[in-house]
Amino acid sequence: MTLNRFLRPRFLLPGLLCLAAAQAHAAPFCVELTGFPLQCLYVDPAQCQHEADRLGGICAANPAEFTTPVGGSPFCTVESGNVPNCAYADRRTCSDEGRRKSGTCIAATPHQPPKATDPYDVKRPY
Repeated sequence: MTLNRFLRPRFLLPGLLCLAAAQAHAAPFCVELTGFPLQCLYVDPAQCQHEADRLGGICAANPAEFTTPVGGSPFCTVESGNVPNCAYADRRTCSDEGRRKSGTCIAATPHQPPKATDPYDVKRPY
């Protein structure tokens, strides 16, 4: 078996596609389009916003790679450097400000309120 056999396109292309897929999961920003899976290909929030505008979608955070601080408003602007500013109550104002700052607007990471405990539920070890 020679090395040239493995460098043929039919062996090289699947490897490149796997590499591209692995890199896609590592990007913190995704274009979200109705009816399509998240396209997490963007490291720069401004590039994500530009592509989302072009395709008629929105830029969203990759839930596996980027989370916002807990306790802020529902929407956050993110500029280059990926520092979120979660001070926006509605997406429209956030989106306008994100574009003005050459960034994007993402929904804040939802958080679960702490679970209430029942003070009368006493579990005794026997």
